[in-house]
Amino acid sequence: MITIKDLTKEYKTKKGTVTGVDHVNLTVNEGEVFGIVGYSGAGKSSLLRCMNLLELPTSGKIEVDGLDLTKLKGEALRKARLKIGMIFQHFYLISQKTVAENIAFALRAANTPKEKMESRVLELLDMVGLSEKKDVFPAQLSGGQKQRVGIARALANNPSVLLCDEATSALDPKTTLSILRLLKKINRELNITIVLITHEMNVVKEICDRMAIMQAGRVIEEGPVYEIFSSPKAELTKEFISSVVSFDVPSAILEQVSGCIVKVMFKGSLAGEGVISDTVQQFDVRGNFLHGSIEYIQEIPLGLFLMEIQGHPDNIARALTYMEGRGAQVEVIRNGH
Repeated sequence: MITIKDLTKEYKTKKGTVTGVDHVNLTVNEGEVFGIVGYSGAGKSSLLRCMNLLELPTSGKIEVDGLDLTKLKGEALRKARLKIGMIFQHFYLISQKTVAENIAFALRAANTPKEKMESRVLELLDMVGLSEKKDVFPAQLSGGQKQRVGIARALANNPSVLLCDEATSALDPKTTLSILRLLKKINRELNITIVLITHEMNVVKEICDRMAIMQAGRVIEEGPVYEIFSSPKAELTKEFISSVVSFDVPSAILEQVSGCIVKVMFKGSLAGEGVISDTVQQFDVRGNFLHGSIEYIQEIPLGLFLMEIQGHPDNIARALTYMEGRGAQVEVIRNGH
């Protein structure tokens, strides 16, 4: 669906050339939700804006549905862009136009016949749950409602791709969740490929199928969201994941713990099995939970626990081996003292 090959974007500044995107290669599959994560300045916005040529790449190729956008000009490029909708962080609605007129503006830009325009606007408003706001102005809308108008406008010309530029960053957590669920509904029902950039791992965890982590213009890690959450490799990835899944235990608590401290991870259906209770019963050890949770990523459970194990060292060793044999990932944080 989207293939990015050796893409570079450079900017000329007074201090010299700055590389925003540095030889990036990515593939986004048809019908998936793909997240691009990074801190400010990582290059993710530049990469996204290159995908519809709002930014012209310095070098490399961008293929969407088999078309190399970098080779298109004029009318051919305009037609290709109509199939790539875009949602912005700050909405960019026309304040002097009503909700319906804002959506119709996108249809007018695509030379949609006037007789089809009204029915399409009503259809889009119904899709985003704003039918009753048809004749109001943006100033009368909440942030979430404004973003819903932005989504309707981006969908106006039946795009095959939807690019989301920090689409929920300006929204509160409850509104963010409702917008993400709307995007997932659109993805599933219309089979629209969605690429979103964000610095919030909760956004990725909620709706993305695969993801990439960017740092200094480069992709440093990519893969299925569940695999990255359960087995992050890059230090930056681990840092991002810790914002969602944290093992921080106050040092005062750890000072009171004398046993072996282990981090235990259970993937998939294993998260719901009684591996720890079976271990404690079979190997004459005592378990004390210090921290733990079960996260659901793409509706698949991921169990994460930090615990103290007390008992004879041989029994503890056998207990840890047993848990690993049952499919758990076990990491000894500190041996007993």
